[in-house]
Amino acid sequence: MKTKGNQHKLVDHLFWISFLVFTNPGGILMAMGAGDTDGGINITDVLMVVLLGCYLSLVAKNDIFNDESFSTLIKFISILLIYYLLVFGFFVPILKSNSNYLPMVAFIKMRHGIVNVMLVFIVYEFFLRSFKLFFKYFLYLSIAVMIMFLITTMSGIEILPIKTMDRSFVDTQRLLMVNYGLLPLLIPMGAIVFMFKFKIKYKKLILIAFVLMFIVWLLSLIRRNIFGTFIYILLALMLNNYLQHKALVSIQKIFKIIFYAIFLIGIIQLTFPKYLEAGIVAGEETINVIKYGETKGGRKDTRLGFGKDFMQNLIKENYVFGTGFDNRWRTSEGDKAGYEASDYPLLSAIAMSGIIGLLFFLPIYIVLIKTLHYDIKYLRKNKLNTNSLESFFIILFILYFIYDLMQYMNWFLPLSLFSHAGHKSWFIFIAMYFASRRLFYYKYEPQNQSLEISKS
Repeated sequence: MKTKGNQHKLVDHLFWISFLVFTNPGGILMAMGAGDTDGGINITDVLMVVLLGCYLSLVAKNDIFNDESFSTLIKFISILLIYYLLVFGFFVPILKSNSNYLPMVAFIKMRHGIVNVMLVFIVYEFFLRSFKLFFKYFLYLSIAVMIMFLITTMSGIEILPIKTMDRSFVDTQRLLMVNYGLLPLLIPMGAIVFMFKFKIKYKKLILIAFVLMFIVWLLSLIRRNIFGTFIYILLALMLNNYLQHKALVSIQKIFKIIFYAIFLIGIIQLTFPKYLEAGIVAGEETINVIKYGETKGGRKDTRLGFGKDFMQNLIKENYVFGTGFDNRWRTSEGDKAGYEASDYPLLSAIAMSGIIGLLFFLPIYIVLIKTLHYDIKYLRKNKLNTNSLESFFIILFILYFIYDLMQYMNWFLPLSLFSHAGHKSWFIFIAMYFASRRLFYYKYEPQNQSLEISKS
């Protein structure tokens, strides 16, 4: 396998720098005067050309067919893309006589689906070549972006753009990044380092980035992300114990988590006391919504159920092939009308793509689940090397996708936001997961060059 270890070429540096800017963490493209829009051609398209050029410039590439699990995944993703372009993007809108449909406009806006699939190929290759370089650049850029964001919130000097929104259940304004890029990966990174006791390079930087990311989530007052931080820690604890053949939850480690949580809360109390109080209220509201389906004020939250009547009716009318490409799924006017792809990923995926579209995406989930099962089973049978970066990454993405699959309301989110410019992380992370497991097995099972997901 063609890995570069610590000897990276200029193309690797160019790729990862361009790639991280392409993901636009904190809205840095807008801060540089090159805003990213979801409409016509923009700076991210130019950066995508750079990424593709880096990939095409490689003289020799890894053979994906030596990785059976990844080649199977790529086959199903490619089939999905073909179906998506032909049926979702062309035949269904014409069949339904969509008055808003223009083929050329639709193709331009659907290009992000093509980009997502290309990224799976490209990121997989470069992660195999230079994952350590990604690791370093990602941590340093992430910390820099979050510090600039926090300075902006505290000083009022706009270093990075900030979105502000009212939060209905608290008298506190939400402070959100324009785009989070790959920053959410810092939460499972910190949870893994904390619970697995990895002794790897940049460990302290990971923990610093974890704390900063949690503060960023707190300022956003996004309940699922605030709660998700603690769920990640609990899942990391359970995964670690399971792999070591211990009880899933240990009292000693629970007390350890509580101690560090108190320490973290103390830091936030000194810096953002108002948001800590709002975060506690958000937590109480979340528990109430989970238990009773409504906030304390009696406002129902339909995201945990079957959505609004509009979504249900849309599914009934389009349950076979879906609505096909309809720009109302992508606009603020569509949101007001009830086309809510972001808040109702599962329901919007059914409404947009129909049952047939979901069946084309389902094999991707099946490959992912079979791969996760195989890797967890292998790691449980073999002692984990906590000094290895390869071990760190395979554990990281196992944890990420376990959490991802736990959120039933977000199933098929990669499909419902397939053609949106701002949602590429799922496809990037799945490419990194399959690349990281290939690196892991190459190091610890070099005699098994072909990775099979069907072994048990």
